[in-house]
Amino acid sequence: MPRYISKGGEWHPAKEKVGLTNITKTTKEVDGKEIAPGEPYVYEGPDRAALFELHKEKVNKFGKNFRSDPDFIARVRQLGFDSIDKYLKAIGYDEEKVDADFKKKASTVTKHELPKKVEAIKSLGGGQDSSGQGNDKYGGFGKPAA
Repeated sequence: MPRYISKGGEWHPAKEKVGLTNITKTTKEVDGKEIAPGEPYVYEGPDRAALFELHKEKVNKFGKNFRSDPDFIARVRQLGFDSIDKYLKAIGYDEEKVDADFKKKASTVTKHELPKKVEAIKSLGGGQDSSGQGNDKYGGFGKPAA
């Protein structure tokens, strides 16, 4: 699943780090090292699924900067502001904080780790004892008969 990070309405591929295997029949170079066919290597860079989506659409990024969005500009004028900068100042928008937040998110690396397993929920599977004796059967019908 592609992962993106956003800045001002524009969506850029996030970073990822994942272990791969060279499945081609040729030797490839990764980070200055030659990787023979069948050898494992570590890829660290832009999210490959996001890059593929961008390649399919033939664009460098998704979205549009909010400052050049006609709907946003019209809304700012409807609210009685002369410019986008005055509106942003009125709502407390801090460009430096947004840049710092974007840089922090852009430096975060997705590792594609498997989710941790949790204990299964104990549910009735073999039947409920309605006599009040507490002999309910959980999770199935027990061990098979010999």
